[in-house]
Amino acid sequence: MEVETRPGSRARTPERGGGVGHALWQLVRSIGLLLVGGVERLRHWNRRGGAGASGLAGLVELHAVQAAADAFVTVALAGHLFFEVPTGQARSRVALYLLITMAPFAIVAPVLGPLLDRFRHGRRTAIALTAVARATLALVIGHNLGGGMAALALYPAALGVLVAGKAYSIVRSATVPRLMPEGLSLVQANARLTFAGVVAPGVAGVVAIGMSKSFGHLTTLRFAAVLYGLAAVLALRLPRRADGGKATRANENAAGRGFLRLSNVHRDVRVALRSTAAMRAFAGFLLLYGAFVVRAHPIGGLSSSVSLAALAVGLGVGNLIGTTAGARLARLNPHRLATPLLVATLVTALYAAIDFGLFSVFAVAVVSSAAVAVSKLALDATIQVRVSDDVRTSTFARSETALQLAWVVGGAIGIILPTEPWVGFLVATLLIGGAVLESLLSHHDRQPAAIGEPAVR
Repeated sequence: MEVETRPGSRARTPERGGGVGHALWQLVRSIGLLLVGGVERLRHWNRRGGAGASGLAGLVELHAVQAAADAFVTVALAGHLFFEVPTGQARSRVALYLLITMAPFAIVAPVLGPLLDRFRHGRRTAIALTAVARATLALVIGHNLGGGMAALALYPAALGVLVAGKAYSIVRSATVPRLMPEGLSLVQANARLTFAGVVAPGVAGVVAIGMSKSFGHLTTLRFAAVLYGLAAVLALRLPRRADGGKATRANENAAGRGFLRLSNVHRDVRVALRSTAAMRAFAGFLLLYGAFVVRAHPIGGLSSSVSLAALAVGLGVGNLIGTTAGARLARLNPHRLATPLLVATLVTALYAAIDFGLFSVFAVAVVSSAAVAVSKLALDATIQVRVSDDVRTSTFARSETALQLAWVVGGAIGIILPTEPWVGFLVATLLIGGAVLESLLSHHDRQPAAIGEPAVR
């Protein structure tokens, strides 16, 4: 009996070791199943309302992948330009980045929009090409982050990534009406895209930070290139209706002949663009000035890294709140939204100037980013409804350029101002106050109709 019990007792020893391994395996398996289940639920939500059959769901999934790739590129660039150098040197690097990569959009817009209008029957190919271009340029950036004379290619490559990204954004926005299901409004469709553009880079950003610290920026950018390649494949798999029908091709030669001016577009578009540009300028200011000021004056007794994280979380939460709120609205009136959104941004900016702290910084980040998200949803839907298909990409090109330049102006102001919280936020309050005054003065004009229904062709 003793001989028989010994093997049993010996068998129990590896069982204990195997029990630990089994527990770890079960934990990993549970996390994997949870992630897979979450992805499946998101896919099911994305395909609701006829979006799966129309092709809109495919566009949302494509947008999520390329937004994740953008996050990997952003993390690598931010680590090189901002976090790895002293504050003074970071200011000069960020200023150079703004000058080289942002300002040329004033020239790009008159060319890019009409060019895309001429080839609006090939929007799947255009989206795929923008992804391939960014994949190539991400690798170029990765091999030029080390410094030296070769690093001169860094900023032109960053410019190319930004230009290709904006081209994608323009083509994607102009394509949405072609993939609209009957069960959704344009505002709700745009909200799904924005939601994907918030969640995907949020998750990807965390992974990218860990990857950059563990394996370096080059590996991070190589992974971004892989994601851009996947986005190109997803673009080519979109339904053919994304390229338009015979009517679109017949009118191709008529597109791009004129020089589109925003002063000539529908009044609703101009109203939405002015308010969105003001809030986008404040967003640029808050991101750059906020990053420098919390680095110099950590909030709430926290370290500078934790203070930066609090600012980033606030911006992400606000964006998510604004997107979620917009998704629940079938229609948005940009004229009626402009003043309340600007006033809310003004109040929180003034609060941060008076009482700079963890709560006030978090509040201004949440409110301002939520306001930008809602305003941008209204602007996109307004263009999709009020502008005809033959010049829609030109209109999006000019509106995106105006918003980007507004962001640059706000960011430049943030770089120039001293890192005294009350000074910077007081200046921002006064500038937002001017936008509120302009909105109030124009409020007595004709009230435009609510936006959200599909465009009539």
